[in-house]
Amino acid sequence: MLLNYNILLFLIIIKILYFLGTYNLYLKNGRNLFVAVIPIYNLIILMKILNRPIWWSILLYIPIIFFFIYPILCLDIIKILEKCSKKDKMLLLITLGGYIIYLNINLNPNPNPNPNPNPNLIKKRSSSIFFSIIFTSIINIYIIQPFGIHTPSMKDSLLVGDFLFVSKLHYGIRIPITQLSIPLIHNNFLGIQSYISYLRLPYIRLPCFQQINHNDIIVFNFPNDLKKRPLDKKDYYLKRCIGLPGDILSIKNGLIYINGILDNKVQKKIKKYILPKNLKEYNIYPENKLWNRDNYGPIYIPKKGDYLNLNLENISFYKDLITKYENSSLKIKKKKIFINNKVQYKYLVNKNYYFMLGDNKNNSLDSRYWGLIPYDHIVGKPLFIWLSISKNEFVRWNRCFTIRNSKTEKKYYIYHIMIIIIIYEINYLCKRRRISR
Repeated sequence: MLLNYNILLFLIIIKILYFLGTYNLYLKNGRNLFVAVIPIYNLIILMKILNRPIWWSILLYIPIIFFFIYPILCLDIIKILEKCSKKDKMLLLITLGGYIIYLNINLNPNPNPNPNPNPNLIKKRSSSIFFSIIFTSIINIYIIQPFGIHTPSMKDSLLVGDFLFVSKLHYGIRIPITQLSIPLIHNNFLGIQSYISYLRLPYIRLPCFQQINHNDIIVFNFPNDLKKRPLDKKDYYLKRCIGLPGDILSIKNGLIYINGILDNKVQKKIKKYILPKNLKEYNIYPENKLWNRDNYGPIYIPKKGDYLNLNLENISFYKDLITKYENSSLKIKKKKIFINNKVQYKYLVNKNYYFMLGDNKNNSLDSRYWGLIPYDHIVGKPLFIWLSISKNEFVRWNRCFTIRNSKTEKKYYIYHIMIIIIIYEINYLCKRRRISR
């Protein structure tokens, strides 16, 4: 609740600063003062005053994209105010646009502004490059993002050298939390952090088009991040979801059981050597259990709204859920469990959780080693492999435009791509014929 009030206060401050920096522009261009106050409409009118496309006003409401458009508009405004010297531009940069407030209050704008006269060839090319970056960023951040497979943890479904397109629409678009970062770079550029974590939005997710199902391949942010990066800047991982909220999961002698039933869809040929039961494996989660990769659980995977019955036996498994993902304090004193400094025997779960497993179970860092994945860490669903390159740098053509949604199901998308290309070519030829007539 406090976070929501802070966001509201931030928005109000932004609106006040916007009014102080632009109201004179509206008045000098024959507009009423109240136009500068009306959300959205005031931006549409501003685009007309600056001779910019009206649809730019939409870009200003898109997180991250805002930071591409904002400096361009600031430069447009100081052009109208006929203050385009290097000194003015430097003051504009140092004050992050605040210098416009001083100019707007103290100077009269040009009565016939034209901040964007007919550009020369260089400016046209610069504008094309700029909007290519914006368009690509919108697609990459909100719709579809390319990923590469660099480890064998999903062998044989996905191989090292496979390159995927991942949809962010299926499970709901997650609005970027970190607002300042290098375009098209995730969290690291040439060994240097590629983002500034000071300005953040709260976690917001748009409605999904599809629910997560058993055996779906999922891209998510790695939860056990020791560098304490923001949620959306944690490293990307790709695994198969074998446990859904509300499931009871166990692994016995390498075989996976969901709610007591053997899950045949994700089973692989049993290797000759199985780690025996009650043999503690190094780095297994949680550390106090005598579990290993072939004998794990049983565990209950919580769903939102559950009341977990807590005791000294299971608290180690749910410790990260309570502290790391739901930001509650947890202490154990005199064999009693204290959550938020109160003795608790039950805990209300606020998120849905999932259990991820690599198809190559003997060589996979997954939920057996770092626990459950909360829903807010989910990034998207792989659509298809658009390119596959072997170690010898040969293209594996039989894998291009395919995806395996399960161990046995393999979908081919090459025919869909061919149909799209054919339709495009027919449309192009029809247009050329109409122009020639």
